[in-house]
Amino acid sequence: MIETVLSTDLIRKNRSAVSVEAGRFIVPRAEAPLPGETCDTELLSRLQTDCARADAQSYLTYSERSSGQLRNKMAALGYSTCVAENTVNWALSYGFVDDLRFCSLFAKTRTMGRMRLKLELSSRGVPENIIEKALAALSDGDSIEELVTIVCRRYGKIQDKETARRRAFGWLSRRGFSSEVVYRVLKEAL
Repeated sequence: MIETVLSTDLIRKNRSAVSVEAGRFIVPRAEAPLPGETCDTELLSRLQTDCARADAQSYLTYSERSSGQLRNKMAALGYSTCVAENTVNWALSYGFVDDLRFCSLFAKTRTMGRMRLKLELSSRGVPENIIEKALAALSDGDSIEELVTIVCRRYGKIQDKETARRRAFGWLSRRGFSSEVVYRVLKEAL
């Protein structure tokens, strides 16, 4: 027995969820079998794979994503865990997703310490070993000079130097910088 389910997300993407004895398949609405029709599960599987890959490419078009983010997006779109995992592996094999590249771009575009970067990257589904590789490639020397400039710009105009130090200390600590880096920056900046 064929059962076709339409949800708002599927309608927006012009998809249908087809439930048959073999399982649930997300296929293009135009290709979905009608109730009472016979259907080939192999064909439905191929159509679902094509839909999943098209949805993945659409998701990856706008910005760099991690494999974990792609996996979560595929699950949110209604794909099974197996289909989501196969799609992520496909994206990894073609270079559409690269966790190391994602980590380095993420670290370059944010002012964060190692602890905070590690937390943020792991929350985005990046594997622990890749996070360690990415953090090993970062140098503290460049970031300290950059942090001194930022702290001077943000807190250098405050008249009371103790207030400026306290605020800068809080800001740097919340950003996940180690106490060694914080004290070094405060010593040079204020």
